[in-house]
Amino acid sequence: MSANYFSSDYFEARNKFLEAAAQNVGAIKSIIHPNAKGPEGRDLHMDLAVFGDPNSKSLLVIISGTHGPEGYCGSGVQTGLLRQGLISQWGEHTKIAFIHAHNPYGFAWDTRFNEDNIDLNRNYLADFSAPLPQNPAYAALHKWAAPQSLDDETMADVQSHLLEYANKNGFPALQAALSSGQYQFPEGVYYGGSAPSWSRNTLISMFDEITVGVEKMVVVDMHTGLGPFGVGEILISLPTGSKETAFCEEIWGDEVHSTKVASVSADLSGTLDEFLAHKYGAIKNAIMALEFGTIDPLSVFKSTQIGSWLHRRGDKNAPYADKLRQFSRDAFYPQGEEWSGKVWTRSLEVITKAVNNL
Repeated sequence: MSANYFSSDYFEARNKFLEAAAQNVGAIKSIIHPNAKGPEGRDLHMDLAVFGDPNSKSLLVIISGTHGPEGYCGSGVQTGLLRQGLISQWGEHTKIAFIHAHNPYGFAWDTRFNEDNIDLNRNYLADFSAPLPQNPAYAALHKWAAPQSLDDETMADVQSHLLEYANKNGFPALQAALSSGQYQFPEGVYYGGSAPSWSRNTLISMFDEITVGVEKMVVVDMHTGLGPFGVGEILISLPTGSKETAFCEEIWGDEVHSTKVASVSADLSGTLDEFLAHKYGAIKNAIMALEFGTIDPLSVFKSTQIGSWLHRRGDKNAPYADKLRQFSRDAFYPQGEEWSGKVWTRSLEVITKAVNNL
């Protein structure tokens, strides 16, 4: 049953979401992407749908598609909550906002990164005019992290060097070097950008609108690609001991994992949750990423390399592109009832706890 909430491409996902939002009498705002198009030149949008009591001082926000093909997961959960009628029930006492396709370009083209090769969850630095974070470990691996070719010989060389680094320094060190974020190589992977992206500016304008009058807020940003198959881990970027972490633990207890301590993720730079927590610090807030495991981490990383290469050096409309996009999609979105069922059950459990607190 829950598998019907999920989709096979961005456009199907968006249509399902907008249809379900309209049936729930949501106030819908669609912002067209001014600088990017999807397959066949089709328009791309970030959509906001708001439900429930507009005067409530409590707000629940669910975000999908921060990392492109991870949007299939978040969009499916958003659509499922709407189709099951839970939003009208929850909205009696709470304002609820769904932001669909934070990164519509990546969602439509099945690449983790946006139209400028930016990883949006590294693009939320507080100040881009200050010296940008340095990642010398990534710099040492850049040649193999972002290969110029995908031929068998090159990719074998890539894997050899990455495994050599992991054997020498440990797999967590490799994960941190590659994924924690870097700001020196625009052609590289996990690039955080040199300025706020269109997606960041658009999402923040939505938050400025929906947080007016709010005193208490929970934000769930839906992610995939790390951890055991179908298992959803609650991740935060803030350190233990902060008031925001305490609120997360009030809701979800010891299920909360800080990337600064121990989790399936490395500690990251420029994250959405840390930026929102500080920007809206006058509001009691709990902001987290709900991360669902898919396949093994090296294959997930290979998919990010492929998606980035296709955007930077390849032809997205060439015959070979569909196969590369499918590889990327499969890494972040294992289609099938087993995975979608696990995602739906866990998401409902986590979000219900948030609603009960609000």
